[in-house]
Amino acid sequence: MRRPGLVLAALIGAGGVAAAAMAATAATSTGPRPPAAAPAPPPAAAATRAVTTTTAVSTTTAAPTTTTTLPPPTTAAPAALPVPVPASAPALAGCPPPPPPPPPPPTPGSPPPAPPPAPWHPTQLIPDAEIPAEAPPAPWTSDATPIVGKGMWVWQLPRTEGGDVNAIVAKAAAAGLHQLWVRVGDSQAGFYAQWDLDLLVPAAHRAGISVLGWGFPYLYDPVADAVWSLEALAWTAPDGQRLDGFSADIERPSEGVDLSASRVAAYLATLREGAGDRLIVATVYPPTNGNWYGDYPYTVMARYVDAFAPMIYWECTDPAADTTLAVARLATLHRPVHVIGQAFSNADIGGRVPPPSAAETEWFLHSAQRDGATGASLWVWQSATADEWAAIAGYGWPG
Repeated sequence: MRRPGLVLAALIGAGGVAAAAMAATAATSTGPRPPAAAPAPPPAAAATRAVTTTTAVSTTTAAPTTTTTLPPPTTAAPAALPVPVPASAPALAGCPPPPPPPPPPPTPGSPPPAPPPAPWHPTQLIPDAEIPAEAPPAPWTSDATPIVGKGMWVWQLPRTEGGDVNAIVAKAAAAGLHQLWVRVGDSQAGFYAQWDLDLLVPAAHRAGISVLGWGFPYLYDPVADAVWSLEALAWTAPDGQRLDGFSADIERPSEGVDLSASRVAAYLATLREGAGDRLIVATVYPPTNGNWYGDYPYTVMARYVDAFAPMIYWECTDPAADTTLAVARLATLHRPVHVIGQAFSNADIGGRVPPPSAAETEWFLHSAQRDGATGASLWVWQSATADEWAAIAGYGWPG
């Protein structure tokens, strides 16, 4: 059975020498880690927000304590908004979407249409019996400053301002963004973004913009997924700069992921063991009734991560209602919440065709700040419209 104690050997075996060194330091100084930071107050609240809360991690083990520090708010005059912030939910263009057209009649003698291809997933599945058993994590201290305020998600860098790092940073700075979330790896390719980060991170930092890496673990081998995630955190630019944190995108089986509480725990426990006090965020599904009361393992994630980033892709629902529910429910897990809004069309999946308007984007940002989210960002840069950019640029968020 593969256990967390074998993390260093796994890292070295995968070529992650730098990550192995980092994991060795963490293992000898602080050990594994876990829960708690009281729900972050609204950004307009006063004073430094260092919050400490205890949360039980098992029925037989004393609860450890984790401290997550949020910065004091700043005041900044908002830029001009493209439209006034709505006083109530704005109209959602293209809702409800029209029904899909009927399929063409079958041609006599022709085979039935092939089903859509299954999503990619790794070929080798580590059996459940070999997944490391979850161990109670120990305390750690993290700084959540990088996820405060406004941000934008980067998926495919060549399709983001043509891959021009200077153009990316200039546009982000002009919009008043506080952070960029940049894809850096997945279970198929491992950590692959070192050359892009060498240019992007120093440039963003010079502009006062944080950069968080994010990755897509398929959890077929949770320890191997932690290896490439730790390699991203261990990366350093030639001048010594590094990522401001890492976010794990925890998806469902519909995306090819072998999702279970034990696999999520093994991945995040190994990641936390090697990461030490580095900022770790869980990118998660919105806590709708089906997810919150179902098998999506929010509680397991809360033992190891510093914050949640729920995906609030509203399509034809009220973004304010969706945001309020997400922040309220996830705050009960004593973690700051940074919400991710929609900046794309659902046309490719037969949904709403028009992307969100400037008014919708402002309504989402306003709701997130009002409800006490530490920050809000939009998915995704490469499809964001001019209206969505104008809305996030014009919305004043302290940070």
